[in-house]
Amino acid sequence: MRPLLLAGLLLLGAAGPFDIPLFSTAAAPEAHGTARMVFAPSPFGASVTPDGTASYQVQLDLAGLPAPATLGAYNVYVAWAASSDLSTWYRLGTVANGASTVGLIELNKFLFVITAEADSLGAARKGPTVLHGIGPSSWLQSFISHPLFRGIPPD
Repeated sequence: MRPLLLAGLLLLGAAGPFDIPLFSTAAAPEAHGTARMVFAPSPFGASVTPDGTASYQVQLDLAGLPAPATLGAYNVYVAWAASSDLSTWYRLGTVANGASTVGLIELNKFLFVITAEADSLGAARKGPTVLHGIGPSSWLQSFISHPLFRGIPPD
């Protein structure tokens, strides 16, 4: 019984598979934070889409984000979920330093990205990436050489 107790305590102290560390880019090197994936509310405990994909709300804890205007003609930070091939982007909502919860991520493999944007309602990402993280199912892929994660705005 003692090994099981020890294993349980270690698991409680670990970051867990649903906590995503967020890494800064050159655009905002002092920025840092975490994104906690929490199952969306459901009467069954775990929320899934009709096709069986997990549905998560994202709880953020961010710090060190500079005023968006210091990065250029930007007024707000926006959180996005992107498919692992970066072909499809989903706007999750606006974010700021401190704790907040943004929209649902309903993807098995995804990247989590925060960008500086000119307005809060844009449907497409246009500004530089300031923070990024990789969803648990994508941890074995490497995207670090992609310009997106060096804070370079899209063309």
